[in-house]
Amino acid sequence: MGKRLNLSLVLLLAASSFLVGCSIVSPFGGAEEFVTFTVPISTETFSPEASLRVRIWNAEALKVAESNANCAVSYNQETQTEEVHCPEGVVYREASPEEFEFIVQDLGAEIEIKSATVTVGEMYRLQISGLASDDCNTASATVEDKARSENVLIEDLLWATTLMACP
Repeated sequence: MGKRLNLSLVLLLAASSFLVGCSIVSPFGGAEEFVTFTVPISTETFSPEASLRVRIWNAEALKVAESNANCAVSYNQETQTEEVHCPEGVVYREASPEEFEFIVQDLGAEIEIKSATVTVGEMYRLQISGLASDDCNTASATVEDKARSENVLIEDLLWATTLMACP
């Protein structure tokens, strides 16, 4: 009986030590790990005079944007103000993404963006836009995904360019 009790105590201590170790190294242990995004940029897509605008929405901002999706914004000429009209039961809230700006002339082959709001494991939307190489239109790309690690490399963006009639 004594050997059985000793063996049980040893197993209990080993299991406890293992579980304590797991909680210390677990990525879900409570400490938030913010994400750094790395995005390769083809500077030829943009005007050399352009500023790239990067906007990042975290999971909370995405929820707010989704709840606002059925709201309409109109401009009142008389008061020169914007008015927001939402369906009954929907309360408009401002969805505020993080914003960053980069000068194309100062860029290398990629940009690095350190988020202060997106944490490992949550959904995000990252949008990049800037004056296109024709000095008239806007080139932009958007990606929406889950941040699977502290360092997220975003490759193969699908760039779209507006088609304004430029002079």
